[in-house]
Amino acid sequence: MSGDERIGGPAGANGARPASQVGPALGQAVVVGAVGLAALPMVLFFWLLVPSYPQALLLGAAVLLVELFGLGTAMRQGSALTATLGRRVGWTLLVATGGIALGGYCLARLPDLLPGLGGSMSMFLLPALGLALVSAALTRPRVVRLPAVALIVLLVSGMALATVDRRADELAQRLDHAGVEADLVFVTALPGYSEAGQRAVTPTNKFAVTYSPVDGSGGRIIVWATRGGMPDCLPEPPGGYPDGYPLHCVREAPERSYQAIPPDLHEYLASRGDRVVHVRATRDVDRETLRVAVDNVRQATPDDLEQLLPRLPLHLRR
Repeated sequence: MSGDERIGGPAGANGARPASQVGPALGQAVVVGAVGLAALPMVLFFWLLVPSYPQALLLGAAVLLVELFGLGTAMRQGSALTATLGRRVGWTLLVATGGIALGGYCLARLPDLLPGLGGSMSMFLLPALGLALVSAALTRPRVVRLPAVALIVLLVSGMALATVDRRADELAQRLDHAGVEADLVFVTALPGYSEAGQRAVTPTNKFAVTYSPVDGSGGRIIVWATRGGMPDCLPEPPGGYPDGYPLHCVREAPERSYQAIPPDLHEYLASRGDRVVHVRATRDVDRETLRVAVDNVRQATPDDLEQLLPRLPLHLRR
């Protein structure tokens, strides 16, 4: 047969077009999500059944892996990674770990974005959605794979950005509810002491951070700030005062002063712009320890405020 005859041959002589893989790919992703929605309560059941034994949770996870592997075998046309036995094992592990990680990430961010929304439905729906999206991202046709990847990226980045905005808004609410300004919250770091929480110092100074000795001995150190200037303190005499505690405040450095407060308190004052930071304790905390505490004092970061500020009542969250 000549070349002309081959060119002029009837249409379709080269064979039928391959069947579309969109259907198997979509079907595989949907069924993976459904399997996850059915299997995840079983994983939780094994964990709650014997909470003191991690083997119970491993057994539940094994059930999920077996079900995913069986699904990949039954619907192997949906992905190139399910075409052979070896690849199917890798596909099972990728879908399980990636899907649970994605669902867990969304589940952890959900209370910050939508306070009060939660419960068993979101606990199972979000991980199941994660399984379905990861499965879709591993399929053959780009018309299924690319939208799934885009959705995963949008979901992760969108939740991260929304969480940042929500966190900043909630911190502002919590500061307002506590009656304190962010730039008046200071913390310190002191070896042998741990943060013991926040407390009110006076009716006008409502917020202070307290530190307690980790071994339970000695007194607490309290850190708070006020607006205003440093008191007019004289330089300390050479060698200090005979009893170790001045009758009035003394200036150790341009931005640091020390004073005794009868009957049994003493404190350091540190200038920070238009604010004065107080580091106070009873006299069973020695002066050198207080000096280390004031040297390490710094303004609280958003992470510090997140831990220190009291949580908002649910009805005040928006």
